[in-house]
Amino acid sequence: MFEFIIANFVSVVIFLIVLSILILVHEWGHFITAKKVGVRVDEFSLGFGPKLWSVKKGDTEYMVKAIPLGGYVKMAGDERGKCSGRPEEFFSKSAGLRSLVVVNGPMVNFVLAYVCLVFVFYLGYPALSTKIEYVDPGGPAARAGILVGDKITGINNQIVYGWHNMDERVMESRTENVVVTLVRNGHERTVSVVPQVIKKPDLLGIEHQVRDLGIDDSSTVIGHVSENYPAYEAGLREGDRITRVNGRPVERWEDVRHLIADSSAESIEVLWIREGSEMGRRIIPKQVTFGKKIINQIGIAPRQNIDVFKVGFKDALVFSAEKLVEIISLTFRSLYHMIIGDISARETMTGPIGIFYLVKSAADTGFSQLLFIMGMISASLAIFNLLPIIPLDGGHLLLYGIEKFRGKPLSEKVEDVFMRLGVGLILLLAAYVFYSDFSRFGWIDGIMNIFVNHK
Repeated sequence: MFEFIIANFVSVVIFLIVLSILILVHEWGHFITAKKVGVRVDEFSLGFGPKLWSVKKGDTEYMVKAIPLGGYVKMAGDERGKCSGRPEEFFSKSAGLRSLVVVNGPMVNFVLAYVCLVFVFYLGYPALSTKIEYVDPGGPAARAGILVGDKITGINNQIVYGWHNMDERVMESRTENVVVTLVRNGHERTVSVVPQVIKKPDLLGIEHQVRDLGIDDSSTVIGHVSENYPAYEAGLREGDRITRVNGRPVERWEDVRHLIADSSAESIEVLWIREGSEMGRRIIPKQVTFGKKIINQIGIAPRQNIDVFKVGFKDALVFSAEKLVEIISLTFRSLYHMIIGDISARETMTGPIGIFYLVKSAADTGFSQLLFIMGMISASLAIFNLLPIIPLDGGHLLLYGIEKFRGKPLSEKVEDVFMRLGVGLILLLAAYVFYSDFSRFGWIDGIMNIFVNHK
């Protein structure tokens, strides 16, 4: 662990700063609302465990503690059984005011997410380029005369900001054909394309009908090889161009992905070219759950062209709101499909280790991508805290809602049962998420090696 921290010192510092900002903002939402409604705040803590620093101002002691994986606001009279009835105590306030104090923690996280996204869109954000790397022979784009190397700049006279935004414009089109504006050899031209309707998996692995132009943004050149996966062990490296999978020629990354994911063989034959020389190996894949299917993965991703897109401040305000709604919607859809068993919790959820790698990757890409990831995490933190499970904010909101409906609170005994069940569920969830992270990022093998080497 010590060696890991030294090797990734800057990334660890950035991760701790991002995490501290998210927690600080969340707790500040509770803190400022409590002060506004007349509740005395005794403690404001960033982190748990031993106290590293503290200062007292007015009624409140502000603290930084050793474990930066959370925080809390300690309010006067925040335990129903110990509330004396003084007006500055939390449980002396109405259920409505208590709910306001509780809900404003997550709400401020949503505000932070929105502000991050505004800066991202305004300063310039990296997105998949709309340069075409593959055209499906006989597909809609090919029939319209679109060629590999063309760069799409507009759909139906609307500017497109990256490949994903281009797909959205095509899906949103209400006409049978779409007008595609593109640049070829420095010259702009316009063509009319009638999209085909096909089924494609979304980010969750759930298949949907989409309108497709028959083009792809990535060739068969590898952009990333995960060190803990079979492809790395087989010798595949960034920059290699895959030519065949199980004897079948491949021209685009979608072909590579399908042939590997859907192969029923115990091992997969992969041929590739590196610096003009052809190489090949049989690779035993890892099996993972994606949607309702078990698929093969060998740990490779395509090389993708990235462009930086900028918009005006007014457009940034609009785009940020749309993107925040999209993130929230995707999170709730993920939870729903996970609950009904459409997707695996292991592949959907991540903990501090997974978040660290997300932040590290974003920081390596640039400040704008780091802000984007910070906004996504802030929104996800807000949604998680609103789940109706005690001791989360959503659990307390549920109790106060029941109290408002009944005209009186539940008994302390019943609340205690809910608290114990909720804490137990959170602990089980935390253990599962940590185990999944350890497995996904190869930490379990590292920990086992430590024990083996010390024998």
